[in-house]
Amino acid sequence: MKRIQPRWQLSALSCALLTFMSPTWAADSITNTTTGSAQEQTASVQTAPVQTLATLKFEATPATAKDPDISAVAKTIITREEMLQFGDQSVNDALRRAAGFQMPTPGRGPRGGGGASGMRFRGGGAPVFLINGEAVQGGPRGGMSVVDSITPDMIERIEITKQPSVAQASVASSAVINIILKEPLDNARIGGTIRAGYGLAKSDRKKEQRKNISVQADGRDNAWLYSLSANQMWNDSTSITQTQNSSGTREQKRVTKRKSQMLSPRVEYQLDDQQKLVAELFYRNNESDGVRGDQVQNDKNDSIRLNTRYERKDKGNSDKIRLSVEQQNETETTESTQSPRFNSYTDETVNEYGIAYDGVRKFNETRQLKFGADARANELDSNVSQSLDEQLYALYAEGSWKFTDRQTVTLGARQEWIERSGLVDYSDSHLSPVLAHRFDFDDHWSLQTNISQAFRSHKADRLLPTVSVSTDSDAGSLNNPDRGGNPDLRPEKITAFESTLGYNTPSGGINITAYQREIDDYIEKVIRQEGARFVERPQNQDNATTYGVEIAGRYALKQTENGHSFMLNGQLSNVRAKVEDENHQQRLVSDVAPYTASTGLSYNYQPWRISTSVNLNYVPEFTRALDNQPYDRTSNERVNMDISITKRFNDGWATTLNARNIFSTDYKERLTSQADGSLYESRVNQAIPSVLVSLEKKF
Repeated sequence: MKRIQPRWQLSALSCALLTFMSPTWAADSITNTTTGSAQEQTASVQTAPVQTLATLKFEATPATAKDPDISAVAKTIITREEMLQFGDQSVNDALRRAAGFQMPTPGRGPRGGGGASGMRFRGGGAPVFLINGEAVQGGPRGGMSVVDSITPDMIERIEITKQPSVAQASVASSAVINIILKEPLDNARIGGTIRAGYGLAKSDRKKEQRKNISVQADGRDNAWLYSLSANQMWNDSTSITQTQNSSGTREQKRVTKRKSQMLSPRVEYQLDDQQKLVAELFYRNNESDGVRGDQVQNDKNDSIRLNTRYERKDKGNSDKIRLSVEQQNETETTESTQSPRFNSYTDETVNEYGIAYDGVRKFNETRQLKFGADARANELDSNVSQSLDEQLYALYAEGSWKFTDRQTVTLGARQEWIERSGLVDYSDSHLSPVLAHRFDFDDHWSLQTNISQAFRSHKADRLLPTVSVSTDSDAGSLNNPDRGGNPDLRPEKITAFESTLGYNTPSGGINITAYQREIDDYIEKVIRQEGARFVERPQNQDNATTYGVEIAGRYALKQTENGHSFMLNGQLSNVRAKVEDENHQQRLVSDVAPYTASTGLSYNYQPWRISTSVNLNYVPEFTRALDNQPYDRTSNERVNMDISITKRFNDGWATTLNARNIFSTDYKERLTSQADGSLYESRVNQAIPSVLVSLEKKF
């Protein structure tokens, strides 16, 4: 493997941005604060008054408790109150209302990702998830993430940073989603929620049965705060996949049994009014057994992660020291009983160790500085390839200066070093600058602009050549390829521009965002034939350009004297993603929809203690050419509707009815010849409606 010597990556943009840099400027790292901008106030439900029910209390954080962050980098806040109003059952339920996210497609089958791992942001990769500022991830080859196991009962708020900020490692590559876990809502020694749910989806030949039980408990005793979250889920399904080619039509039945557990204890000790120590443990275990006519596949994924940190806050100044350790193990066994017989076994383990520091210094009401350092080490062992060791180091500084009552500028840079050895011998360093400006025309209108240059170093697991075998009757075909990594991947170099014009009031508003990203060495999932089967692997393309416009708006009616409250939100996200190969031939990225649209309606009637919500999502039909293949792939038009109704009773009891995939369309893919338009292959995955009933008891 080639070795690239460390170097400073300085471009014209880098030099231009650094020329303006001042040591007295500062910026925003992901902390438990909001920026206080009109956009964030509209995106959250913080304007709602404190609601006091007979058996449940919601207490909004007082405005005086917010840190006076003046960063020009926009941040969107989704509060726990909003998630409860919408009847959200997961993090994904909350994020589907945020513009720019393309959620996993129900019923997409083996090629689609599930949960957070299947999400895309503005046509790019999956967003970066943090829990209380600490990065989390799925299994070595995309197993279920801790994020997929977190319920709204555990969450205080979700902070979404869509525009680049050097305080996060992703910079311009994707959105950053920071999940802030809640602290006890009152001074009781113990309190919490127990929830049990049962769901059923069924058609003529396809069915799915889901069961889950979860417990969230917390409390405080003098200087000690503690909480425990645990959930157990079972999901048994029978699915039918229909495939068609020149030989005819074939249907394949598959029976899958999945179960997962997550346990998360947390303890906090307050040294005084300004300092505290926190320790969090996340344990998860996921197992999946799938059987079809001639193939059996067993997947197991488990991980344990410990986060500890010291925090000090003094008005606008703060210090945070973070220590983390994580171990993950994932195994996959695939056996075929018919000719040609096929057996594979993969066992991969990841060990990660990290230490980081984040600091904030607020000099006055108009200037502040944020800075920090991060060091991580990863060890990835596999039974089918060489081990891979990785060390990452980073320094960042970002400053904000409010030079008039209505204008704020934020400037920063992040320097990263990376070393890999074993399977890949690689060494490099990157400098990523960011410049942001915010202009408030008045109390309602604002214009926020961001320009940046960044490098996205792919995750270590994407370098492993290990092949994960696909399932169903068309396994190993162009429509359903096996999946693997690529040890020759190079990092993406991204230059991004983004601007948001917003009109926001306490009752709602509308935000229009235009963006463009020029990406060198763009990483795309490419399908190639290897032996008798097709395999999908990440591969660098010469250049790519993504651009688009997003329109997002919402209107919220605060609770009236009669107890009515109402919220309406909608978004339209357009994205155009073009790839240019080494021969300077251009085409559209194969799996990025041209646009997505969604809308949600939420209504709450307090006297009856009933909350309802309806969410509708739409993806149009689109056709894209496959890289280096003589075929076009067409994905069909898809509609999906979700409905949630919650009724609360006395003594802390409540019940929720969630209807998913109502009026949903099946997921269909067709491969046709570019020469004459004839059918090569097609596959259909059914998407059937499901109902989940949950019973809840607060104590």
